Amino acid sequence: MAREAALDDLYQGLTTLSRRARDVGDHLHPGLSLVAYTLLTRVDVTPGMRAADLASHFGLDKSTLSRQLEQLISAGLLRRDGERPGRRGYVLTLTAAGRQHLDVAARAVRDRLAERLTDWDDRDVAAFAQLVTRFNDSTGRP
Repeated sequence: MAREAALDDLYQGLTTLSRRARDVGDHLHPGLSLVAYTLLTRVDVTPGMRAADLASHFGLDKSTLSRQLEQLISAGLLRRDGERPGRRGYVLTLTAAGRQHLDVAARAVRDRLAERLTDWDDRDVAAFAQLVTRFNDSTGRP
């Protein structure tokens, strides 16, 4: 029964964390959905990404993905580059504005984390980071 109670606590905690992430996203990225921002970060860490790759990676419908990508392109954060030989579709690349946007957002999120964890000791912060990484690695999807 202790495991069930812990899983319930974890569910409640992750729900709160997700809601806070959406709130932070709305504050840092007005006009961008959390999905659009997530796509932007994936393009950043995975050079050569195409729309089909993103759809497959995140399990998104192509029409949903297309709307999100158009939002990022219209905002000047992402661009389509020439087709890769032997593969269908354009490669997606961050623009200079997209790079700056991600850098500013990352700094702001790290600052908020640091503020939230000021009363945690370094070992607890490291343990929390390790557990979050382990959890993310175990899901099979970032």
